[in-house]
Amino acid sequence: MNTTSFEYYLKDSGLALRTIEENVKDIERFEQWAIQENYTDIAHLNYNELLKYVQYLKSKELTISTVNIRVCSVRKYYDHLKEEGIIEINPARHLHIKGQIQRITENPLTYTQLETLYNQYAEYSKEKRNRLRSLSILGLIIWQGLHSGELKKIEVKHIKLDNGTAYIPGTRRSNSRELKLEAKQIIVLHDYLNTLPISQTHLLESRRAENIINWLLGELKGLNPVIRNVQHIRASVFLHWLKMYDKRQVQYMAGHRYISSMQYYEVQELDSLTDMLTKHHPFA
Repeated sequence: MNTTSFEYYLKDSGLALRTIEENVKDIERFEQWAIQENYTDIAHLNYNELLKYVQYLKSKELTISTVNIRVCSVRKYYDHLKEEGIIEINPARHLHIKGQIQRITENPLTYTQLETLYNQYAEYSKEKRNRLRSLSILGLIIWQGLHSGELKKIEVKHIKLDNGTAYIPGTRRSNSRELKLEAKQIIVLHDYLNTLPISQTHLLESRRAENIINWLLGELKGLNPVIRNVQHIRASVFLHWLKMYDKRQVQYMAGHRYISSMQYYEVQELDSLTDMLTKHHPFA
């Protein structure tokens, strides 16, 4: 790769000579990695492929600041290509590593485990007084990925059984959206709604909502001690969704206001794939 035009771009940006030299070295390292990964045209790598490069840098046990510097150089390189008219969109524009890269959740549950949890609780709670309420809440966490704030805000009128959908009102942390209900949810929600007094407008009584959710979590932990909180289940749901849908769709379904919120889930999913490859195809 000829880096001359990139150097001119950096000089025009007013960078110091030492900084320009380091940026060029970073891109040369980036190109070497791309060759090892059999990418023949680094100018047209996509966001997910760049995430793999971030994972590679992490595997080298570099400091977060060093990873950030090298990612910044890559971002500048694609800005240069965009200015030259070689690409239309910079694939690294949302690639920001803020602080220590951490896993969103330890021991995420698989989709099979989530379904099993629901089925186990349905069986376990057969004789319990508030079974329908608890199953309704659990279903909304597992299949719609709701957090506690959303569970407290959702109203009876938001559950549209005829359409098989639920409107999720926005909160300070999330956008509103309309999501499809699973078939087994519709039956439970129908029966639960029929038990509510006409005067109750919300799915959960506002003054007791927090206690109700915490009580349910205590019961779930008894069935599966790995579970820590609602966010643990919710993050597991998002990791599953990323395997099924594109990032923009998952952003909408999760209610995230910014697409960058999905980056950490994507990084964790790549971690999982790397762990699986290492386990089944260990390097010598």
